[in-house]
Amino acid sequence: MLKVFYSGTLRKGSIIHLAQEETHHLFHVLRASRNEKVVVLNGCGYYAEGYILDCKTQEIAIDGVHFTQNSNITLCPALLKNKAMDFLIRESTAIGVAKIIPLHTQNSEVKIQNIPEKQIHWNRIAREACKQSGNPSLPAIEIPQNLKDLKCSMSTFVAALRKDAKNIFHHQSTIKNNPITILIGPEGDFSEQEYQYLAQNNCHFVYLGKHILRAETAALYLLSVIDHILSA
Repeated sequence: MLKVFYSGTLRKGSIIHLAQEETHHLFHVLRASRNEKVVVLNGCGYYAEGYILDCKTQEIAIDGVHFTQNSNITLCPALLKNKAMDFLIRESTAIGVAKIIPLHTQNSEVKIQNIPEKQIHWNRIAREACKQSGNPSLPAIEIPQNLKDLKCSMSTFVAALRKDAKNIFHHQSTIKNNPITILIGPEGDFSEQEYQYLAQNNCHFVYLGKHILRAETAALYLLSVIDHILSA
């Protein structure tokens, strides 16, 4: 079924008009026809069944509206190179995260020249991921910040290449009862100074099995395991 993104309020029995970019894609790229059914996502947890009322006026009629509670997971990855960061945003949106906060770390090699433009790009990728996956909740993607400006807590988990890291299943009760923050370091890992800072702020170090994973793969691995724990 066709899926579209609509940033306004969804009400049963209402008629909506999509934004220009969505309208173009639906009617000119996908060649949608009159009475064709669509799923409308608004990015705030609401989704609706609807159908195309009129192709000329580009109106969509809303039949029913539903709500799905978003996860309480914040993903904080070190800034990755363009394709890897785009991939991570796309797939973590599909899995379901509430917020994404890119991080500047000591071993990060990526520098962003135009942050507002990059945020627009990331949000476009997240919207497309919502439509592809059917996830009605669009994650908030914040501007990159320094690791030491991040508020950590006892429910902050760090993917760590350390001997004192524990299995994520060791923390199931914390995961099920608290908002979760996940930290993923750059390809060169967090520095020893950063690890000391995270330890002092009560973060939990967790390992991700016997293999060394790329940063984006590590993030998705950890998100998937936590999603499994929350769904059990």
